[in-house]
Amino acid sequence: MIFVVESVFITSLPWTGTRADLMVAVCVEIAGRFPLWGAVGWSFLWGYVSEVFQGRLWGVHTASYLLVLFLHRLWSTQMDTGSMVYRVLLVSVGVLVQSLFSALIVGGVSKAASGLTAAAAQTVFSMMAAPLIMLPVQWIMTERDR
Repeated sequence: MIFVVESVFITSLPWTGTRADLMVAVCVEIAGRFPLWGAVGWSFLWGYVSEVFQGRLWGVHTASYLLVLFLHRLWSTQMDTGSMVYRVLLVSVGVLVQSLFSALIVGGVSKAASGLTAAAAQTVFSMMAAPLIMLPVQWIMTERDR
């Protein structure tokens, strides 16, 4: 459902600052709930599906999902992974890296400065939307475990 909303509505918004990748928030929840190889498979599969339906740059979605998974696994020993602040910051890192790579690839180094505004806006938008996505996903995942 989140993927359909993102691929149909979010990508058609007129301002690029609101075109954030909402699946990164789902990826953060999956990274904390699934075993490593299950989470890697999920991230790669949905990254590929995202590339097929909405990606103009092959590999950006998949790489950002796998980066978020890697960072979550790396930082989980030092940080409280149950904290919403931690998970929202992890979403912001994934969206920021994805937006910056997209701006650099499309515009090159000379036009990357103009992409910084859109990248910052996408990061802030994703930080605001992340709890609205993560809480229902977390509830669904805990219902599955009961």
